[in-house]
Amino acid sequence: MLDQEGLNEIAHSSPSEQIAYLLVERATLLEKLELLEQKMDSRSEHMSDQNRQDELEQIHRTLEEELYQQRETMRRTKETMNKEPLSSVQKPWKKLFGTRKSADRVSAESLTFDEELDKERKLRASAERDLTEASQRLKMAHDEIRKLTDDLLIKKKELNELELIMQKKQEAADGLQQELTDRRDNDSLELQKAKEHNLRLDQEILALRQRVRSLDSERKKHMEQCEKSNSDSTSSTTASPNLQDNPELHKKCKLEVEEKEYENKLLQHKLQKLQNEYDDIVERNEELESILGESQNRTKEQVDYLECEIAGLQRTIMNMETELTEMAEQRDIREEMLASAQKESADTKKMADLQQELEALKTRLKEVSKDLKSKEQENHNLRVKNEQLEREKHLQDNKVSEIQAQCKKLQMQISEQKSSGDVKQTYQQLQDKIKTLERERETTSSALFEHKKKCEILQRQFQEEMEEIRSLREENLQLRQEVTTARQELQARREENARLKQEVSRLQDQVSKPPTVGNGVEALTGDSLIQQQYEEIRQLRQDLHRVQNLCSSAEKELRYERDKNLDIKKQHILLQKENTKLTAELNQVKQKLASMTATCTGLEVDLEQRQHVMKEMELELLKRSQTAKALSCWQEKLEHEKYRAMEAEKMVLELEHQLRAAQHQVLLLETQNAERRQLEDELKKTRENEAKLKVQLQDKQLKRKIFDQNFEELQLEIKALHDKEISLTQNNCALQLKLNQLQSIRQHMDDEKISTAAERTHLENTNQRLLEELSQVQEQKEQLHKEYDKLSKHLDEYIRKYNERQLRYKAKLSQAKEVHLSEVNHRDLRIKQLEMELAFSRSQAEKEQQWISRITADSEHLHEEKRHLLQKITEYEASDRNHKWKMLSVQNRADILDGENRQLQESLLQLYNQVASLERVLKKLQALNLTDITKVLSPEFLLRTDAILHHSSSENEPASSPVMSKVIATAKLEQSPEIPVNLSLLNSDTLEVGYLNVASPAAVPLTSIDKPVSPEPCIDNT
Repeated sequence: MLDQEGLNEIAHSSPSEQIAYLLVERATLLEKLELLEQKMDSRSEHMSDQNRQDELEQIHRTLEEELYQQRETMRRTKETMNKEPLSSVQKPWKKLFGTRKSADRVSAESLTFDEELDKERKLRASAERDLTEASQRLKMAHDEIRKLTDDLLIKKKELNELELIMQKKQEAADGLQQELTDRRDNDSLELQKAKEHNLRLDQEILALRQRVRSLDSERKKHMEQCEKSNSDSTSSTTASPNLQDNPELHKKCKLEVEEKEYENKLLQHKLQKLQNEYDDIVERNEELESILGESQNRTKEQVDYLECEIAGLQRTIMNMETELTEMAEQRDIREEMLASAQKESADTKKMADLQQELEALKTRLKEVSKDLKSKEQENHNLRVKNEQLEREKHLQDNKVSEIQAQCKKLQMQISEQKSSGDVKQTYQQLQDKIKTLERERETTSSALFEHKKKCEILQRQFQEEMEEIRSLREENLQLRQEVTTARQELQARREENARLKQEVSRLQDQVSKPPTVGNGVEALTGDSLIQQQYEEIRQLRQDLHRVQNLCSSAEKELRYERDKNLDIKKQHILLQKENTKLTAELNQVKQKLASMTATCTGLEVDLEQRQHVMKEMELELLKRSQTAKALSCWQEKLEHEKYRAMEAEKMVLELEHQLRAAQHQVLLLETQNAERRQLEDELKKTRENEAKLKVQLQDKQLKRKIFDQNFEELQLEIKALHDKEISLTQNNCALQLKLNQLQSIRQHMDDEKISTAAERTHLENTNQRLLEELSQVQEQKEQLHKEYDKLSKHLDEYIRKYNERQLRYKAKLSQAKEVHLSEVNHRDLRIKQLEMELAFSRSQAEKEQQWISRITADSEHLHEEKRHLLQKITEYEASDRNHKWKMLSVQNRADILDGENRQLQESLLQLYNQVASLERVLKKLQALNLTDITKVLSPEFLLRTDAILHHSSSENEPASSPVMSKVIATAKLEQSPEIPVNLSLLNSDTLEVGYLNVASPAAVPLTSIDKPVSPEPCIDNT
């Protein structure tokens, strides 16, 4: 098996070596797997989910095959171990790393059989251990593989769920697309139908106009024929003898004229109906155009809303990414803080406060950024509103210009028709209203200009706020860097503090430890020890000064950072105040805009009311003019009838004047009809303008009802006028009969011939003038036709451009939808990822809050420790000062002791000479009794010895020599014979020890140091 797998090198080695080799191979395979997983993680950003799954499955298959092969190899090695004897011992590590060397075989003669058995047993035991470890590791690998498979299954389920969600969203998007396409198709069909209907109506209107023109021409021809027939009848009456035929001819002409006038009226009525239908069609077209505009605006608003949502989501994603990066940075910082929290002292709380302040600043910055975004949106809305107001302003200007043109026309008409004082008053009122409208327009324009200026000022302020926020972000970054540097410095200072504390504790131990008693030759002198202590004290003072300087510098830096944070807080407060001011200004601007819109609507309502008033005034003017004319006619008739009764001779002249007046009235009626047509045309124009201005259907219906009522009133008035004309024609017929009778009576009058000739010439001149006017009117009609053709061409071009725009707009909409769908899909994926990350970040945030609570508790504990340490430092400084005072006192005592030592040395030299004699005396005294001693020694000698001892003790109170102690002991023995001699020896030993302690100035007793010292001036050598 090993030969098949290319492991010939291990075939001849021991089973333990083979197992170890296989385990090393397994470890290498696991490392390779980890590298592959890392590569897969790095490539996962660029590869799709399916490719990842396939690669992971392939890797798992390869791993399972390799594990299966390893199991088989292990099983076979176990079988070979059980069947075959073990091979000779070789170095396993050389075989593991592929370096085979020929092992030195141990000779069979040197090793005994028992030793070989023991070795083989040990090898088998080690191989069994390796096998158990390998089996355990294989189990662990199986568990890991199972975990990986479970993770893969979970990921597959999640991917399937995501695919289902994506499919649902795609279906919803497809449904929206279908709805949009259906709406577009419906809109296009409605547009086509409306266009076809408009074309049909235009054709019908053109045909009707041609028919009206033909009827007008026929009417004019008939009028000319009537005039010619009248002139011929007058000539024939003078020439022909048959006077009875003339009235019949006049009746026929009048009947024909009446029939043609009736036909003209019918045609005019039809024209009015057609014009009403045309107005209705125009209104429908305008409604359709408004509906189309609204649908387009809705689609645009939807697209803009979706774009705004996409932009907002992108911004939120960017903000989330930045927040995640900041959270990661904060996490690293907090981990470092946790690692260093065990070593830190009270400064951690200050740093935590700084971090909290920084986080508060970040939150405030986020709130400021959100406020700025909302303000950006509000500025955008204000811009849109400004554009709408500008458009409305243009429309209002156009409306005002149209109204001014209408007012000018009405002024012209009023100037032609003004005869009474009421008309003048109405004219003045209209002029005042026009002036007020112009003033209001100027005020609205000035208000809009001021609003634009305010918007520009707000935009500038917004830009300045953005720059301030950028500067604040840069300052925050600088503060973070400074905080990191401050942390590093604090760590260094803490290490120095710890080192100084260790040195202080070491020095305290050195000071507290008493020096060991040694021989006089090995012990240091008092001066050298005092100098060493001075140097150590100086070093301690320098270290303390350094520590104090470092603490003061750290406190200054912390104060500086606190001041900076306070300044930043103040800046944030100022920014918040400015934001509140801006919001208040924006609210004021919104209120002003609302008031402006209300004023605009009020102006529109006033315009409509004034237009109604103008129409009513026009109708009243027409009625009054007609009534005035009718009254004048009736008054003239009454005057003529009175004169007819008074004078019969003047009847002919009066009748002639009446005929002329009647003809003149007919002409006036014709002119009135023409003016009425012109007024109707102008009314149509005004209606069209009003239809453009009006949007609501209810106002239109009311206006239509009013117009119908006015039209019915006009029809009634026309009927009354028609009846009046019939009565006038009847009167004319009667008068003509009377004239014929008078002309038959007075044929001899030649004046009538002259008058008729003059009348003929006058009529010919009038006919020529009328022909010239007709030619001018025809030229004007041709010009109007040309203008109409130009307008139709412009309309065609406008329709073509409109269709092209719609096609472009559809293409753009399709592109925007594709982009929107792709972005929506990307957004959904990103949202899910962010939700997962948010859940993870929330869990981490909760953990971090727990850590923060722990850190705060630790920091409080460290604060308490710091306070205790500060108290200890103050106590240590006080004790250091006391030690200084004590050291000065010790130095003084040491100087005194040095003098005493010198005196004692001199006394010792004197006493050493007496030692031998005294010892002899003591020996003798020991042999003798007390009584014998007193007998031998004289009392004078004893007194002298007591005086000497007292004198020596008074001179050297702290010191005591061994000789003097012996003498004192002997004296005491004399006084108290019961105490044995051995006690004197013990006392002498203790006194010698005390003498040695006094001789060394470093060995000052602690009791003397602890005693309070009188205050003396301290001199610092530092």
